[in-house]
Amino acid sequence: MIRIALVDDNKKDLAVMQKYLQTAQESGGYEEFTFDSFTNSMEFIEAYHGKYDIIFLDIEMPLLDGMEVAKRLRRMGSDSCIVFITNMPQYAVQGYEVEALAYLIKPVRFFHFSQLLKRAIDRMKKRRTEERSIVINTRQEVKVVPSSTIRYIEVESHNLVFHTTEGEFRTRASLKAIEEQLGGMSFCRCNSCYLVNLRYVDSVVGTTVRVGGDELLMSRHKKKEFVEQYMKYTR
Repeated sequence: MIRIALVDDNKKDLAVMQKYLQTAQESGGYEEFTFDSFTNSMEFIEAYHGKYDIIFLDIEMPLLDGMEVAKRLRRMGSDSCIVFITNMPQYAVQGYEVEALAYLIKPVRFFHFSQLLKRAIDRMKKRRTEERSIVINTRQEVKVVPSSTIRYIEVESHNLVFHTTEGEFRTRASLKAIEEQLGGMSFCRCNSCYLVNLRYVDSVVGTTVRVGGDELLMSRHKKKEFVEQYMKYTR
């Protein structure tokens, strides 16, 4: 279930977005979601507690404006998807500081609202699939590795090396079996020896895939599929 918050001190604008969400719910074309509405930014901060996935946030509000709300959420460790609502597009540059998904300019039209709602839901769904974990047996311990921390997995002799944001972990396992566990996620082979998490790919140049400081060779047989998957992921 996706959880959405609408935060706008203008009750008329808030009512419009409530209607848009109700229309979206009734259409049946979206992932199932619930939503709450707030006309006071301070009340929203107090109620937040990490429970909202998507936030449609007005920028111009008294006491605490939307940009400051977003900054506070990020300082709290929030990874909620934020969509700013404003009639002042000059705020757009500041949005990069808080990793906002996009802006909606008032008066908000249903078409633009529905398009951004779909993008926000798709982003949250992708993020949730990236949170799956793999359990591996190293020589020292049984290790739970969140898939979102895996940069790539490498075949080395009869072992697999998990290159992660937390370090390297070795285990005896089949790359095919791990690939099946990660099916439907953002992982793709660039050759028979590497399974790459597309979120960590810096670039694809010729037959080389750059992941962090590492350069991985891309085979001729896997190149077309890998490039297609990478382009699809980055759209």
